[in-house]
Amino acid sequence: MAVNPDPTSATGGSAGRRMKIGSNVIVATLIMLGIVGVVQTIAYAVPGARFDMTSSQINSLGEATENLLRDLDAPITLTSLYFETDLEEKDQQLYRRTIDDLLSLYQSTARSKVTASSINPLSDHEDLAKLRNRLRNKPKFANEIEAYKERIERYTGELDDRMRALVHAEAKAIADLTAAPNGQDTAAAVGQIESLLQQWTQETQQAREQIDALTALDNAQYTAATAVLKTLYRDMIKSLQDIANFSRAQLARNENLPQPVVTFLDGAGRRYAELVGELEGESSKLNTLQPLSFDQLMQKLAPNANPIIVETEDNALVVEFSDVWPTMDPNRPGAAQFKDRAFKGEEKLTSAILRATHKEQTAVIFVRYGGMAQVAAAMIPGQAPAPYATMRKQLEDTNFIVDEWDLKSADAPPQLDPAPTRTIYVVLQPASPQPSPTGQPSQEPPFTDSHRQLLLSVLGDNARAIFVAGWYPGPFGTIPATYEYGEYLKDTWGIEVNTSELLIETINFEPGKYAPPRNTAQLFGMGKLEVGDHIVVSGGQARMLMLPFCAPLVLAESPPEGVSIETLVTLPERDTVWGVKNLQAYQEQLQSNGFMVRNEGDTLGPYTLAVAATKGDAKVVVVSSRTFAVDEVAFARQLAFTSQGMTVRSSNPGNVTLLINSLHWLNDNTSFMNIGKPIDAAVLEIKDESTRRWIQALTIFAWPALALAFGGITWWTRRR
Repeated sequence: MAVNPDPTSATGGSAGRRMKIGSNVIVATLIMLGIVGVVQTIAYAVPGARFDMTSSQINSLGEATENLLRDLDAPITLTSLYFETDLEEKDQQLYRRTIDDLLSLYQSTARSKVTASSINPLSDHEDLAKLRNRLRNKPKFANEIEAYKERIERYTGELDDRMRALVHAEAKAIADLTAAPNGQDTAAAVGQIESLLQQWTQETQQAREQIDALTALDNAQYTAATAVLKTLYRDMIKSLQDIANFSRAQLARNENLPQPVVTFLDGAGRRYAELVGELEGESSKLNTLQPLSFDQLMQKLAPNANPIIVETEDNALVVEFSDVWPTMDPNRPGAAQFKDRAFKGEEKLTSAILRATHKEQTAVIFVRYGGMAQVAAAMIPGQAPAPYATMRKQLEDTNFIVDEWDLKSADAPPQLDPAPTRTIYVVLQPASPQPSPTGQPSQEPPFTDSHRQLLLSVLGDNARAIFVAGWYPGPFGTIPATYEYGEYLKDTWGIEVNTSELLIETINFEPGKYAPPRNTAQLFGMGKLEVGDHIVVSGGQARMLMLPFCAPLVLAESPPEGVSIETLVTLPERDTVWGVKNLQAYQEQLQSNGFMVRNEGDTLGPYTLAVAATKGDAKVVVVSSRTFAVDEVAFARQLAFTSQGMTVRSSNPGNVTLLINSLHWLNDNTSFMNIGKPIDAAVLEIKDESTRRWIQALTIFAWPALALAFGGITWWTRRR
């Protein structure tokens, strides 16, 4: 038997081997963790490699946004100015983190075209100054500023010297007159003029100092500088005119003045005329200056305003906090917190990118006959807003130009500047003439065929329009009105609006007996609708519809030649939904019986409620619901329960989608459909409990177990 000469060598060798194995295990485990980290980083950077498991899809971008970003012709820069401070409330962290994550999604979707960054306006002063200078030098703002600079340079290069020279020359002339014999009498005649000139010596100096200070700043304030000039010119003109008038009055009152004084006073108006004319001309030019877009942009960049800036090479837009985080319940008391706000980040940011990068715009003209304005905001406090005031803002955010045309007062649609690339018309039901206060028939001129022809001639053979049809009450209440554009739709497009029927929703509480819903609005509001395969209603949000006051659409079995009709929205047959032809009869049933029984002749579904039709280059959409797109319906809110408690959400987001998607389709621009998602609460919800548990297991157990298993295998292999 061999004897080990070193009894410690076996022990040392075993210990060394174990140390090597342990080191290998640690290294292998670290390598495994590194691989996991690299894979996750790559997955985050590659569009489409991530999977959004939230119910609101808050951790991903919509298809329309991704298409827009990847098709950008030039790079854009997104900058968050969400502030950070030691004294901030906890909600500010949530707002800032959400926006940082959102901008990261935009950048990761198109890294070669989108650059995202953040600046803390309370501490990153150098970066903020660079941003302001960069924005000021954008061609859009620089071109506007040039007009202001031209007026300021006219003052600093010429008019300032001329005003001062005139004041100095007049003051010296008075000094010479008062120094002559009988100067005391002269001083009495021109003393007030001398005092005014002394005042102007100071004011011209102060004005120049103000102008230099305002225009010498890194953040030059050209609007404020021109405001100083307006006041300076106005007051100088008035003072010179007052001196001329005073001089004439002095000559008329005192015939014994020395001849040099008479000459001075008599020539005042002539000496001032040229300068007064120059100042009046400059004042007119100053008044024609348009407000600086740059100043308006800067006003939105207050240190605590939480804006996002969208920059292109030649333009910049601001996405304001109130647009991204609107209060879900405007009537709630107190300041809204994070949990009280909706999140419209993608919708508003993508819309801003669309406006900044697409110079060509399409006009949307709401066509009415008489009645109140439909899209204008209320001009008088307390006045009811226009029915489509909020919808107008939504459309403008989506890069449409919005206006309206009253056929009653104008023979042609409004002329827009700049001219749109295309005009789409939203045709509303003509308003019924209102009876006089005494109950006598209205004396207002009714809608006639001549008014109808005004619109149809503008539409021409290549019409692009949405017809808002439906059931409208006539002058006698429950008796329906006729649809003034019904004949055109039927003859030209093979679409008939059956205004003789009003769809109502009832409750079946006993066999054969029905009652109206507790909420009378539900009586005339059609929900639980089905949508077709058309691209206008292909998105998930398009299915969340409510169509009030519907009249069924009847489609021709054989449409006119060249016409193709596709169904957008249908109401399936339900025992509780009827097509009522005599609403008064049901009112009488309720009064006498307390319940309703379906009358013979009233119809059951299915009903067609919205269609899209094409004919050559012409396109129309018909939605047979008279109020589906008014603000009160399209932006209605409702309580909802989430995993984080009760919140308020949009009741009918599909109504907004139906209108905007229809406009995009009519504009041959379907890539911009479904911008944003129906995110109505700033909460992160997992779709279901099983998914949540799966995510927890993956996070808590799977990755650590995988790393440990890999290390264990390495240890076992080395041990052998």
